[in-house]
Amino acid sequence: MLIKIETCIDEKKYWETTIIDENNRADDIEFNVVRIYPEIAKQQWLGMGGALTEASIHNFTKLSYEQQDAFLNSYYSKEGLNYNWGRISIGSNDFSLASHEFSKSYDKKTIIPFIQKIYKIKDLTLVAVPWTPPVKFKDNQSLVGGKLRKECYDEYAEYLIDFLNFYKENGIKIQYLSIQNEPFANQSWESCVYTEEELKNFTYQHLLSKLTLPVKVLVWDHNKENLFDVSTKLVSQNKQIGGIAYHWYTGLHSQNVNLVHQKYPDKLLIHTEGCCGFSKYNEKEWVHDAELLLEDLISDMNNGMNAYIDWNILLDYEGGPNHQNNFCKSPIILNKKSNDYLKTPIYYYFGHVSKFISPNSKIVESSSYTSQLFVTAAVKNHDLTIVFMNKSTDLMPINVVIGKYSFTDLLKPHSIVTYLLYLE
Repeated sequence: MLIKIETCIDEKKYWETTIIDENNRADDIEFNVVRIYPEIAKQQWLGMGGALTEASIHNFTKLSYEQQDAFLNSYYSKEGLNYNWGRISIGSNDFSLASHEFSKSYDKKTIIPFIQKIYKIKDLTLVAVPWTPPVKFKDNQSLVGGKLRKECYDEYAEYLIDFLNFYKENGIKIQYLSIQNEPFANQSWESCVYTEEELKNFTYQHLLSKLTLPVKVLVWDHNKENLFDVSTKLVSQNKQIGGIAYHWYTGLHSQNVNLVHQKYPDKLLIHTEGCCGFSKYNEKEWVHDAELLLEDLISDMNNGMNAYIDWNILLDYEGGPNHQNNFCKSPIILNKKSNDYLKTPIYYYFGHVSKFISPNSKIVESSSYTSQLFVTAAVKNHDLTIVFMNKSTDLMPINVVIGKYSFTDLLKPHSIVTYLLYLE
């Protein structure tokens, strides 16, 4: 049996499921071919998630208790997106209500209870990251910009470990610690600038020597355009280095992801942040942005990425709150017209990967006959999942070949389609 799950926004199809005809004429096919190679397994796929920002939690509190339960199930249940990753900020970031340093009392009232609600549905793999050290450690005495003073390296390392211990004491397990969000960016919100040598010095000479918790460290957490060069300077074979975190904001650069994967196959590659700028809700504009995000997601999956974390999980109808007016989109947004929320096209596009490609699957090799057709595939036991996205404005014929087996279909313009097969 071949199951087809289709999302086509123009026809209001959201995960519509049908069964399509099968045939076995692979030897006769020459044109419009997509090849899937389940025998060529690549990296392990570990799943998807979103950032649990203060803005998202603030918006969550505006929902009724019934709506809150439905919202959490929309992301974390198997019936929803099946998210199993999360990212939290150590202290504030631009998607906070105001700038502030990490406060145990504040986190215990806001972030920790929110995570505990998620735990009732799904255990999470959590990444924690600071946007800035506290003011007392900075050379400019500000949460914005500046640098970490070298004489404070040891004390700041102890500060980060204290954060990890506090969350552990409150029943929250953080599996990964990223050293600094966007360490090359001097932003107009919470930020701190490091050179590569400063990052390396702080990580290896000060933090890792004190870190005894079973927490892995992620390096970089910035964009992909120089991912390979930076990784060769920051990554070592130290077992406490769990992998490389990166963002999407400067373009695809999937070859850089592949280069890092080839050089460090034992280190995870984790996309930790990406989003599109906010525009008033127009379905076609949101489809366009969903396609951009899925193009990046699929390209990186095919080039060695292990996990993908989106940015905010819930923003309001203006793309916030954000204390620096740096508004953006999220898969689910508050509804301006009523006290509930809207699942945007981004939600349904992400779902084709997060919902149907199971964690601990293996990404497999594939090839596509046109640059307008994006495809990724994964196997787990005997189950094969194939995700297609047609970015073109035309109907797109596909002849999918898997060994001696094949099937034919016609993809609607600007649609995303998933096929579920059982391999004998």
